[in-house]
Order: sequence, then C-alpha cells, then structure tokens
Amino acid sequence: MKKRLLACTLAATMILGSTAPVLAADDGSTQGTNTFVDGGTDLSFWTFQELHVGFWTSMADVWNEQNPDRPINLTVTTGESSSLHSKLLIACQSGEGAPDMADIEIGHYGAFLKDGYLLPINDAVEPYKDDVVMSRISMYGDNEDNYYGVDFHLGATVAYYNMDIMNEAGVDPADIVTWDDYVEAGKTVLEKTGTPMCAVETSDLFLPQCMLLEKGVQYVDEDGNPNLVTDEHAEVIDYIRSMINDGVCEIAPGGGFHTEEWYGHLNGGGVASVIMPLWYMGRFTDYCSDLDGKMAIYPIPVWNEGDTREVLQGGTGTSVIKGTENEQLAKDFLAFAKLSKEGCTYEWEKLGFDPIRTELWDDPAITENKDNKFLAYFTTNPFDILKENGTDITAPNISGSYSATYSTLVSTTYSNAFEISVDQDAKELLQSEQDSIIY
Repeated sequence: MKKRLLACTLAATMILGSTAPVLAADDGSTQGTNTFVDGGTDLSFWTFQELHVGFWTSMADVWNEQNPDRPINLTVTTGESSSLHSKLLIACQSGEGAPDMADIEIGHYGAFLKDGYLLPINDAVEPYKDDVVMSRISMYGDNEDNYYGVDFHLGATVAYYNMDIMNEAGVDPADIVTWDDYVEAGKTVLEKTGTPMCAVETSDLFLPQCMLLEKGVQYVDEDGNPNLVTDEHAEVIDYIRSMINDGVCEIAPGGGFHTEEWYGHLNGGGVASVIMPLWYMGRFTDYCSDLDGKMAIYPIPVWNEGDTREVLQGGTGTSVIKGTENEQLAKDFLAFAKLSKEGCTYEWEKLGFDPIRTELWDDPAITENKDNKFLAYFTTNPFDILKENGTDITAPNISGSYSATYSTLVSTTYSNAFEISVDQDAKELLQSEQDSIIY
C-alpha cells in the first residue's frame, strides 16, 4: 500500500505541474520546490501529506506569475504525520528550526493554537471573505475573532451508497432522511443481501462525531475543556451499539477507514454505504476501482426531518508559524493559494476537495466537467448536495483541549465503546474516558 501510494503521489506531482522532482532525504522526508526565481524570497513549508506537495509548488508558480514584484522560492518538506507534527511542535517550543508555514492536521491543531505558535491571518483573508464558506476559516480561530488557518476543502459529510447493493435490496437512498430511516433501510439491506449497511471505526471518530454535531454538541465546550460526558454523546454511542447489535453496522476491518484491510473490504462490496466527508471521494477513486460507476452520493441522515443535512469533518489548517521573517508575504501567499479561484479550482480538479469558494458550486465548467475523474466515478453529483444545503453548516470546535481530547477518542474511547466494553453504561464509560485526558 505504501509503495502504491508513493507511486501515485509522484505521478500526481508530475500531473499537477510541480517543476522540480520530489527528493527523498535521509530521515525519510521528501522535498519539492517550485520553479526557482532569481531574487525570490525563500519560504519553507512543512506538510504531512505528500499529495499536497504538488499543490503548493504549483500554486507558488501561479503566485509568481501574478505577483512578479513579490516572487517566492518555496521548498516543501513532507514526512510521516505523527513525527512531523511532533517535530513542528518541538521547533515551535524551542523557537528554532520551524518553517515559515505548515499544514497542521485538525486533530493536532488545538495544541499549536492553544500555545500561541501561529500568526493571525485576518488581513490576508479579508479580500476573500465574501467568496468563501467562512466556517472553514473561523474554526481555526480564537475567541477574539482572529483566524490562524485555512482549510483545503469544505469537508461536507455525505452518505456514499453502493447502488448494486441498494438496488438488489430494493432500497432508494433518496427515501432515507432520518437516522431511523437509515436503520430501517439497513435492516432491509441486511435481509435481502446479507450485507451490513455501514461500518464504524474504532480508531477514528467520523460516524459518532457526525451524529453528535447534528445534535449541536461538541467534543470540547466553549472554554475549550473536554466535553465528552453529555446525554447526547451517550445517546449516540447507544444508537450505534444498537445498529451493531442489529447487524446494520459492523466494526470497520482494520479499525478505520484508511487501512488496507478496509479498502479491500469496501472495494469488494463489504458494506452498502459509508458516512464520510466529500474529500473521501479520492479514496474511492484511488483504492476502489471495482466500484467505479456503482457509487452514489446523497445527503447524510439527520435526527429529525427538516434539520440541516450537513456538517463539516476532517481538515487541515494551513498556518503561518510565529517567528517567520516574512510574515506578510507568507500570509498573502497562503490566502491566495487556498482561497483564490485558481487555488480552489486546482484543489477540486486534482485532489477532489469540495471547494470552500462558493462560486465554483454554480460554475458548469466545474460541476459538469465530464472529464473530471470524480464526477465520472460517482453516479450522482456532489455539487447538488452543496447547493441544496448552502453555507449553514456545523463545524467542529477544535479549540483548547481538542487535540488531547481527540487523541483519547481515537485511541481508547470508541474502541471501548463499540468493541471492548460494549456492556458498560455509556455515560460511565465517557466519564472514565474524560477523566483520562491530560491537557
């Protein structure tokens, strides 16, 4: 799997227009650069995702074309996620060796925000505010209305249905509105096909977080303190446990939706549906070739008919690191790359990220492009969902103790809830989990 991913990454880098090879270093990291410009300002960038390298180097070239008076020479370094985030945190704490900018995964972001290692980017974001979904920026902020990061995508969570299975069961996903509808449909699917409707992860949190956000409840409270022990959270756990007991839901092979075991299971028709954000489209196109032309995208179920059928999940906040000698240039380039029409178009067409720039949702050149591999793969159009739900979207609160809380959730909470301590009272389990969080 790693070899295949690396091959795909290098191919993607060439396709995306990176003008220099991605070079391997002795420590396992790789580097990419844009086209060198004499007199350009050197900027360093760290990312944990190799697929992002081509985006950043290509956008640096576009920036230089449009800003010949402020050219940059960008060096992008990538490495394994956990080690890179640890290295970045140590560099920020010591005040030595940090890059000018970095991609910070949402689960780690709170630690950097809480300790003040990032620069506000409000002035750079201001020119784009009327054109983008601001919740994907404001979530990387503080209580003083400062913004510190910008995401790659909207991250709207949807339901992916295997239509071969749904058709065999005689179930139309368009008729599924509430979670109770979803469960009843799942019982029919199981009876008719022997296939579970869905799966839940024990090493990640997408399904329970989706359900919890729809109840208007966050993993941390308004002050950033852990907020696991709520009636709503216990209700979500019990609801998923009931789905598992009914055979409607299973534990994901491999424990999560990003494992080799899971991709094989999914590609083989092991489940009828998956609840994940739109950025997960790329996992289908990359790892589930047998499902090409069989998968349909529909809105997620909600608790009550009439509720907004959209939440945001996952994400990467790109930020400028405090201490850079080129604050304004770094901020302006970041905002341009992530929020301009050029940047958002690139992210959609090459990476399959649902754009946070809303004008693209109504651009036929984007939404009806039959050569786009994501639109070609799925039988329904994801932009229909974005337009239907608009910008009234619930985003996770990642402030304060979110990083420490997230770590507990994905390491012990949901494995205990759904696999190990399945008979323990949900509220008691959540209290024990919250008491274990160190922040």
